[in-house]
Amino acid sequence: MGRGTANTLNDLAEQLHAFLAEHAVLSLATLGAEGRPQAADVYYACPAGLALYFVSAASSRHAANLARDPRVAGTVHADASAWRDIRGVQLEGTCRQLAGRQRAAGWAHYVARFPFVLADITLLAALKEMGVYCVTPDWLRWIDNSVGLGHHLEYRP
Repeated sequence: MGRGTANTLNDLAEQLHAFLAEHAVLSLATLGAEGRPQAADVYYACPAGLALYFVSAASSRHAANLARDPRVAGTVHADASAWRDIRGVQLEGTCRQLAGRQRAAGWAHYVARFPFVLADITLLAALKEMGVYCVTPDWLRWIDNSVGLGHHLEYRP
């Protein structure tokens, strides 16, 4: 994806989606018991728009946190060894576990993004038993230090 700046909100939404579709790991922050923050890295799929789908065990800390409070924050970023190379997305929104047809659709998005899951019988069996979740951002910030230190654009879907 190019490093240019977005000219319109539609351009920014497309730029955000393209970046999210290029990457695979979301650092997901949830609120634990007594409001304590907790973060976990999850593999995600972003098939269209800005919704992110991931799979997780109900026994994980972040799944337990989400059952109590669906509010989340997160980051997706490219590796960078110099400050000018820092690019990424910060987001806030909600996350919910999917059921029924929505779960099936989320699972299909996930395995389309990570086809190796289908090739590993042990992994497939384990992941099929887990919950499928969807992060719906209500605020995103695009960071691109190649434009200038701290350069950012904000987007609210």
